[in-house]
Amino acid sequence: MSAIRVMTDDDEKSSSTTAIALAVLAIVVALFTVKFGLQTLTWVEGKMWASQSPWLNFVPQPLPAPMPATSAGPQLKAYDFEVNAPWPGEPKPVPTETYVAFHYPSGQILAFFDPGAQLDTLRSIQNSNPTEFQRFTNVFVDKPINSNFELYREVYGASPAQASPLMDARDASRLNVLLLWKLAFGLDLPASTGFYSYDWNNIHGFQFGDPAKGVPVALRAFDDRSHQFRFVLATAPGSNVKITQDDIDKILQTIQPVPFVDR
Repeated sequence: MSAIRVMTDDDEKSSSTTAIALAVLAIVVALFTVKFGLQTLTWVEGKMWASQSPWLNFVPQPLPAPMPATSAGPQLKAYDFEVNAPWPGEPKPVPTETYVAFHYPSGQILAFFDPGAQLDTLRSIQNSNPTEFQRFTNVFVDKPINSNFELYREVYGASPAQASPLMDARDASRLNVLLLWKLAFGLDLPASTGFYSYDWNNIHGFQFGDPAKGVPVALRAFDDRSHQFRFVLATAPGSNVKITQDDIDKILQTIQPVPFVDR
C-alpha cells in the first residue's frame, strides 16, 4: 500500500513539473510571438515566395561609372528626347504604338519606349486614397522615398535573405512591403541573364541582361528631372554583330530632352 502511495506521489510531482514546464514554454512562445511574430511571419513568407519565384533572391549588382563618352553615332530623336547610339550608319526607325525601334544596317536594334507612357509609381501612391498613402508613409517614415528611382532601388534591392525572426519590427514591416512590390513589379528580363544597377551623375537605373552573354538587354533609366526611360537592345536574327557594355554606357550617358527650338 505504501509503495502505491509513493508511486502516486512521484507521478504527481512529475505531472506538476511537466505542467510547469509547459506553462513556462507557453509563456515564452507567447512573449516571442508578441515581440517577434511579425518578423517571423516576414521570414517565413519570404522563403515561401522565393520558392515560388526564385528571382526574388536576385538583387542588382552595381555597374562601375563609365568613362565620359567621347564619340557617338547619329543622333536619334523620339518623343521629344534624343540619344546617341555608338553604331555607324543611318538606322531605319520603325514606330509602333508604344515604342520606336531603330534598326541599324549592321544589325543592332534599339527600341526606345515612350517616356510619357511610363507609370509614375511614386505619384500614383501619393495620389492614392489617404488610408493607403498613410500606410505607405508609416512604413517608410525612417527611410523616406523621394523619387521613382529610390523606390525601384529599394524594391529591387530587397531579398528574402535579409529577413530574420529577430530583426527589428519596423524593418520587417518595410521588407515585407518591398518584397510584395518586387513580386508585383517583376523584371524586364530574367534576372539569371544578369541584373545590374547604375547610379551615375545624371542618370540612374537598372540593366537587365549581360550583353557578353549574347542576350537582349533592357534598360530602365531615370534622370534628375523625373523623366523615366525604357530601352531594349537586341540584334537582328542571323546577324553576327555584338552589343557591348561600352555601347550601353554611351547610350545612357547621352539621353536628354530635345531643345524646344528643335521640336
